Amino acid sequence: MRKLGGFLLLAFSVLLCAMPAMSHHSFAAEFDGHKLITYTGILTKLDWGNPHGFFYLDVKDESGNVTKWAFEIASPNILRRSDEATRTYFLANMGKPISTTACPAKNGIPRAATQYVKFADGRIAPMGPKTYMGDLDSEQILRNLK
Repeated sequence: MRKLGGFLLLAFSVLLCAMPAMSHHSFAAEFDGHKLITYTGILTKLDWGNPHGFFYLDVKDESGNVTKWAFEIASPNILRRSDEATRTYFLANMGKPISTTACPAKNGIPRAATQYVKFADGRIAPMGPKTYMGDLDSEQILRNLK
């Protein structure tokens, strides 16, 4: 019995030490906050979850090749505080072209952290706290979407 208790204590301690490895990521570690790119593509999917949501666009490059991009957005709780209908806007735009300004992933994979989204009806919505650290101000960023 004593050996079992010791083993359980050891197992619990190892699991407890592993918890920091499952913690939230750093924006600066994953995304280039000094670059802000406007992407336009067909909205194909929405993952509405915590700690971040994602939406997915099929983006065509200059050669006509389509790449599936994942765009990170704030948590549903934060987005609802800004506008309760944000999820509804995404769902209403499935299969339609939308544009987004986003900071690309540092490692070159097709993933980016979104600042704003322009839906097919022209509505522009913020997608969470400002993370872009470049020279453009909010007004210039929004002008890029229009």
